[in-house]
Amino acid sequence: MFEVDPNLWLQSFASPALHWLMLAITTLGYEWFYIALIVVLGFGLRLRPTLGVMLALLLAGVATHAAKTGFELPRPTDVDARVLHEGEGHVPLVAHGGADRFLALPSPQAREAIRAQADPDFGFISGHVAAATAMCLGLLLCFRIRRRAAWIALCAWPLLMGLSRMYLGRHFLGDVLGGLGAGLVAALLAAWLLPADVPEAVARRRFRLLWIGTAVLFSAALFTPLIDRPTLGQLAGLVLVLAALRWRGFPDDRATLARRVARVACLCAMYLAVKVAMQWLGSAYGWQDDDPLWLPTIAIATAVMFLGGIGIARQLRLFGRSAGVPAVPSSAA
Repeated sequence: MFEVDPNLWLQSFASPALHWLMLAITTLGYEWFYIALIVVLGFGLRLRPTLGVMLALLLAGVATHAAKTGFELPRPTDVDARVLHEGEGHVPLVAHGGADRFLALPSPQAREAIRAQADPDFGFISGHVAAATAMCLGLLLCFRIRRRAAWIALCAWPLLMGLSRMYLGRHFLGDVLGGLGAGLVAALLAAWLLPADVPEAVARRRFRLLWIGTAVLFSAALFTPLIDRPTLGQLAGLVLVLAALRWRGFPDDRATLARRVARVACLCAMYLAVKVAMQWLGSAYGWQDDDPLWLPTIAIATAVMFLGGIGIARQLRLFGRSAGVPAVPSSAA
């Protein structure tokens, strides 16, 4: 799974059109795309299921960072000069460091070389594929999509993302399979933790598990580099948002197109305001990326951004009346 042969085989079909197609696919796997997706779906369509998709993406992000930091495995372009880096030649860290059989890892020399880098860029697992899988399956489960065409399209997208990452030389087959697995588990866990059609008592117990698990990760992040603090901060902020909405009630998403667009604008305004405030805090207090104070700050900022956007939209009457706290009537079976 960590051989370079699959990458070389995919790159043997190289052409200008295929190259730009693979680049376009992989570009839609970066953070800006998922931020835009959450903003548009949550405030322009339906907030509650969108928060489930966001939870799946954040869980996949936590798993991706833990795997990359824990396994510390190189990328295809690190171990073989024949594998092109996004269509261009390069100088690898070792000459022949790919695995020599299907179930083997890259060579010890390759693993030592990537770990010796000042700012290593580890490959396993593929974050692009993990996020794409979490997003697509999260959409299917949280929005309860039943159409066959949607299932086919959303199940095909993570596979295309994986092919693009292998074609561009960024990941081994093993990285892609690991990303698929992490994204699958993240989406299933998110859908289970935030169920749509269960009695309120069950929903309350599962939400309690979510905040307990987040609290455990929050504490562990202070002692281990396996947990990505910015991602965990966003996860903690999402838990705060969900707690507030369960207390005050989720807003009624029904509205005209103009009001939906205005709701999206409200969240965008809050996002920009919070981002500016975060940059000011970091600059004023000299916080580095790994500073522990970023963790609670990001959590609070995430909660302020969402709840502030919801509050402004409610004040402007861009939402309907509150849909109420319970997921289903308490008498439901």
